[in-house]
Amino acid sequence: MQYVIGVDLGGTQLRAILADVAGAIHAETRIATAGDDGPDAVIGQIVECVTAMRAALPAGATLRGVGVGAPGPTDAAAGVVFMMPNLPGWHNVPLRAILEERTALHIELGNDANVAALGEWRFGGGMGKRNMVYITISTGIGGGVIEENRLVLGYKGAGAELGHMVIDAERLLTWEDLASGTALARTAAEAMRADSSSALHALATPATISAAEVAQAANQGDALARRLMRREGELIGVGLVNTLHLFSPEIILLGGSVITANAWLLDVAREIVQRRAIAQVYRDVPIDVARLGSQVGVLGAVALLM
Repeated sequence: MQYVIGVDLGGTQLRAILADVAGAIHAETRIATAGDDGPDAVIGQIVECVTAMRAALPAGATLRGVGVGAPGPTDAAAGVVFMMPNLPGWHNVPLRAILEERTALHIELGNDANVAALGEWRFGGGMGKRNMVYITISTGIGGGVIEENRLVLGYKGAGAELGHMVIDAERLLTWEDLASGTALARTAAEAMRADSSSALHALATPATISAAEVAQAANQGDALARRLMRREGELIGVGLVNTLHLFSPEIILLGGSVITANAWLLDVAREIVQRRAIAQVYRDVPIDVARLGSQVGVLGAVALLM
């Protein structure tokens, strides 16, 4: 049987799996990313993880290679990471060539959101679809687009940065600026300073509030938190309307911590789509929670290699 190693490089965690070509995971490892130590340290960690997964390869099996998903703009064709927003020192790093030299394996490299889209398309909720969009909403907002069974990459692989669509023309704010988990926490901090009665003050201070705590307070019935979460769903919906008009997919799948912990936000987002999409062809598109959950990055890396 043939196997693939999938690597998901995150700002806080580095994960790797050994999977077969059907997407069944046979071994897994994860470590904290040594991001503050620079690219050399992180590349060393990737090599260690690949070595560990290679050692788990069953006797007589064939290893096809390694797929790697990395955050930030990435030129998949050239194998170069242009930059990583949460990891210092990554500027035009030829990551694929370095890893191929150090592992003697075939390496494929891609942007993490694009890689996740491939995972959902090949192994998850997008199976059988020719046109699909995957969006992740957590610390930031990222996305990947499958169009006629091909990943949309654009010039130098830097296309489909859905989170950076400007949706507030007056303030020139992007979808990520307004609807990410970071944005939700920032908006909550401002609201807390103006409302001392909110239950949010029992959970955190304006300086420490997180999106998860806003959701917790909303679930407990706090009026301010409920308004903030409702607004979050509406902002997600605005970005989805733009996405539908741009790509006209058969399905949109959403992942990331903001969505997986608060799937009801999609009900609010769907309301916006029904009101704002210009034609029924867009309003009929299913908008669902992605199926692969926390495995989307590593399985996407497997799909990338395949």
